[in-house]
Amino acid sequence: MKANKIESGSRLRGPALVVALVMVLALLAAALLGFGKLRDIYLEQCVITDMAEQVSITSGKMVKADVLAENLGLRVGANIALIDFAKKREEVLRRIPTLKSVSVSRRLPNKVVVVAEERTPIAKMGLRGRRGLTGRVVDAEGVVFPCMRGTMLLPTIVEPAPPGTAIGHRLTGRAQAALRLIVTCREPQFLELGVQDVDISRPDYLLATLGANYAKVKIAWEGMDDDRAPHAAEDLSCRLTELLKAIRSGAAGQVRLWNATLPHRIFADPERTN
Repeated sequence: MKANKIESGSRLRGPALVVALVMVLALLAAALLGFGKLRDIYLEQCVITDMAEQVSITSGKMVKADVLAENLGLRVGANIALIDFAKKREEVLRRIPTLKSVSVSRRLPNKVVVVAEERTPIAKMGLRGRRGLTGRVVDAEGVVFPCMRGTMLLPTIVEPAPPGTAIGHRLTGRAQAALRLIVTCREPQFLELGVQDVDISRPDYLLATLGANYAKVKIAWEGMDDDRAPHAAEDLSCRLTELLKAIRSGAAGQVRLWNATLPHRIFADPERTN
């Protein structure tokens, strides 16, 4: 009798399990269908239909808002929920070196705010033996980018041979040292030097042209070719301070070439520079 009951119970449980499994699958299908419909409704809300209303872009003078929008994939008909803005942002910064940073934030469900910061040029990039602008400039971080507007009065870093540091690349070695000199001479205590250009073609020193009577100075300092050197900034400041003292001396007007390549010693150098 017990065996018959067990067999009967087993026969009943089999169909019950099948029914339960079918119900679970049906519920899962319904849930997935419902999720899919909700997702479709959400995505419909994320489509750009009015650029002026849904997209806010703060740009600079060199890179226009429409250029940023195009590069970020923001246009009428685009779905902002499907755009990989992190990837787009990296692509934009790589493609347009004029930009220092780009931030993109979404305001659900269908608005985007873009804020772009452009690089500020502090020096032009030139080539030895060639006059005129090359269209290349560099910012304080050492990134080279194209710019022609408002750069005439900037000092020039003169590279020894074409093509020079390419747009989108960072200055290295002696060119980076020239940039460090220019950046330091922008500090209030050194503005009087008025650096006009810095020629990096010499093997042992930089040759800078100063604003005062267009005198020149040979200059080198500890760690000149390595900004990570512990005393590089301190030694450069010391040499510039001593150079200013020498220029302000009574005989300064007669000196056309200064030598600041030796520590704690600034002197008039009769040697020709060309």
